[in-house]
Amino acid sequence: MKRLMLLNCCVLMTACSEPDMGNFTPGMVDTCRAMPAFIKNTGLGTQVAIDTQQQGYVGLRLVQPQTGQTWQHPTWDDAGHVGATTRDQQGNIYLAPTPEVSLAENPPALQNRIYRVDSQTGEMQVWLELPQAAQPSAVNPFGVMGLFYDCDTHSLYASSLAGSTPQQAQGRLYQIDMATKQVIDQIEQVDAIGVGVFNGVPHKRLYFGSARSSDVYSLPLDAQGHFINQPRHEFALATLPNGNTTSARRFVFTKAGSSYALQVKELEFGFRLLAENNLRRRSYTFNYQADRDEWLFQGSQPEMAQAR
Repeated sequence: MKRLMLLNCCVLMTACSEPDMGNFTPGMVDTCRAMPAFIKNTGLGTQVAIDTQQQGYVGLRLVQPQTGQTWQHPTWDDAGHVGATTRDQQGNIYLAPTPEVSLAENPPALQNRIYRVDSQTGEMQVWLELPQAAQPSAVNPFGVMGLFYDCDTHSLYASSLAGSTPQQAQGRLYQIDMATKQVIDQIEQVDAIGVGVFNGVPHKRLYFGSARSSDVYSLPLDAQGHFINQPRHEFALATLPNGNTTSARRFVFTKAGSSYALQVKELEFGFRLLAENNLRRRSYTFNYQADRDEWLFQGSQPEMAQAR
């Protein structure tokens, strides 16, 4: 992995001071996320799911779980098939295009974008075009694969595979300042799919799943959410009981009483279109061990088809 920007760099020939790691409350960092305000105008009620399964449709839609009724804004298929989503504290939705069945719906040159659905109007527009080592191509049509919002630092974290090939890692991890829409830190030459942030007992960490193996790593983050130091290997899905040689595509942190759990959802990935490859997904559950700052595996189960 290679740092492109070192915001906490040291002056040549002088000693480096310890970075400010902040004083964050251990636990989840995305509890401020709100549901979009426009939902009240859809006629579905307030208990809806944001669905990106795209079975029989393209893009994003809302689903009323009890009745099965759906709603889709006219702009929500503009990005073609979509994958990763997250929300901010105003209820704006951020999402990334992800090729599923055809490059006609998802031209490679447009896959390193992040789209934003306005919380008030429901309209979706391009929010940010991320800088990339090289454009996606027919060899690797994938760009942005992971998104996660951190309430503490008002940062959006993204992973991208743009420019990578099956033989060479050219992907990046990004920290984006939500207020300015600026990339304020990034790491090069790392191919990651899912990303997630959690405040451990020592400090904040970004978790990410490798696109090339079942390994999950984490990076420490400083008080501003910048990347520091080297990645730490957390676990590999393939070595768990009933584990698969898949990639971690999504991290879901939850709280039960005084303890925290992590659910990792998998994706069979090989730089090919996704539609044919992910028929039997599993999800893996871990409990946080605060005294050791690590995640203890609890079990796995088949992932039911459901809204994300």
